[in-house]
Order: sequence, then C-alpha cells, then structure tokens
Amino acid sequence: MSEVVENALNNRERCLVDLVTGLPRKILQHHSVDGLSQMVLHELGHEGGFGFTKATYLIDNPDFDHLCGVAGYCKDECKYHQDDMWAHPEAFVSDMEEASFHNQVRALLNNSFKRKDINLNDADDVRELGRQMGIAEPSFFSWDMKHGNHGLFMYEKDDNICLWRHGLLQNISAMLSMCGRH
Repeated sequence: MSEVVENALNNRERCLVDLVTGLPRKILQHHSVDGLSQMVLHELGHEGGFGFTKATYLIDNPDFDHLCGVAGYCKDECKYHQDDMWAHPEAFVSDMEEASFHNQVRALLNNSFKRKDINLNDADDVRELGRQMGIAEPSFFSWDMKHGNHGLFMYEKDDNICLWRHGLLQNISAMLSMCGRH
C-alpha cells in the first residue's frame, strides 16, 4: 500500500510533504531563536515548499488595535540568507538586514482590521493592504490564535497552487503562531 502512495506523489510533492512534516521538529528545536517565524515563512516560500513570489505573515490584535507585520518573504531576497538557514539559525536575522520587502513587512503597524469588524477571510481592505505592500494579486486567509489574536497570511496569487496544496498551506501556516513575534 505504501508503494502505491509513494508512486502517486511526484518528487515536488514529496519534497513539500517532507518540508511540512519536518517543520514542527525544527520549530521545537529552535524555539528560542530570534526570527523563527521569518525562517518558517522562508522555508514555506522556497521552491521546495510552496514556491511563492511573495508572502507575508501578520498578526491582528484587536485588544491593542494593532495589525503588525511579523515576516515577509520575497524570492528575490533569498540571496541574503544562507542556503541552509537551519544550520546556523542565529545568523538569519542579521543575514536578512538588507532584504527590503522582508523589512517593509516587519515595519508594518496599522490599526486592527478585526476591531473594525473587517472579515479577514473576505475583505477588499486586506487585498488593498497586500497591494500596498507590493503583492500584485494577493490571496489570503486567516486563523484564530490564542489571546484573541488572529494570524493573517497573504501571498502572491499562484494558479499552480492546487486545492490540496492550498489546504495544506492553510493548515501548516498556523504553525507560524507557535514561533513567537520575534
């Protein structure tokens, strides 16, 4: 039976499954490293993952009326970090100092969308924010986090992300919530 499943997955899909199933261990192993959520976003964004052009992770905190950028991924900025960022994870933050999109997202601080009763899963305001950050055709989704916060994931629309990959992305992106704000 496992041979049938293995043969049903192509190499790209196998690589993605390996990446996704390996993330929890990496998060636990490096839980105290600054920039962990940025590293996880980069891991998801690379070609071996979902192959994004651009992606962002933001947190909406209605209690403090903040929507803040946590991590930004732009495939053109991967030249700044090491090929295997997990070999020396403590170097990631300094490696990415020149990454303008990454730093633009990290500097984002707006008023909370949730506090304004904007639905984070279906809103023109979210799309407009994505466009303002340089994502031409933003796709996005959100999830509930602890303490009444909400995660918001935006990425450049990609017609190559099939339904099962999109579902996998929605499920695994919630792991960003376990990485802390740094």
